[in-house]
Amino acid sequence: MKRFCSLSVAVLATAVLSACGGGSGSVAGSTTSYAVGAAWENLYLGGYSWALQGTTTWQPSGAAPTYYDTTASLRLKTMPDAEFKGNGIRGHVLNSLLTIAIPGYTPTTSTNDLYLDANLAYMGSVNEETGYCEIVSPAAHPVPASAYIGSSGVLEQFTMYENCNAGAAVLATGNMHWSVEQQAGQVFFCLNTNTFYADSSDSEKDCTAIDPWGTIGSTANVTQTSTSSAGLWSMSLTTP
Repeated sequence: MKRFCSLSVAVLATAVLSACGGGSGSVAGSTTSYAVGAAWENLYLGGYSWALQGTTTWQPSGAAPTYYDTTASLRLKTMPDAEFKGNGIRGHVLNSLLTIAIPGYTPTTSTNDLYLDANLAYMGSVNEETGYCEIVSPAAHPVPASAYIGSSGVLEQFTMYENCNAGAAVLATGNMHWSVEQQAGQVFFCLNTNTFYADSSDSEKDCTAIDPWGTIGSTANVTQTSTSSAGLWSMSLTTP
């Protein structure tokens, strides 16, 4: 679900200061092989939605934290193939729409168009609200066909630009890893993203529960932190 929730903590912070699917059956154990390649394909080429709830925390440097009850909805929708302006390659497009709400504040949204090549390798994304353009370089590593609980691997490195035009200013760099994890008896396929800005950093983990065949179901969770000299934002959301 990489970058599906990108900018979510930043968007949430702005609002406050001015702010993935479950497999069926029981987990077979660490000797079971999970079809993470199929999970990746199902996730990026299917249509899904999750309702999430949890807590957002703001802790200014040297001060006590403040906690906010948080609800969110995430919708993934496959769009017609189109050219990714970041590299000029025509590919598959997945639109993600994230809406975050805190009682007493106006709900905020983050909309991203994610681009994959003909082999379903992630090429980058464009945020519709800001125009920020994320470009993978060098080419992304493929997700393996199968993996066991506890397995992980590098997916890609990226650079975030102010827009997709040549010569656009660099805003950040980052990397993404995949992992297969067991949480409370359920197996999850997770995408772990680290983004580094000049004066801050973000860490995000998006997990969707899968079965051994890579089927995406109804359980998901998202954790994200944003660290800067001003303090620490963190968000933890899960399906009820």
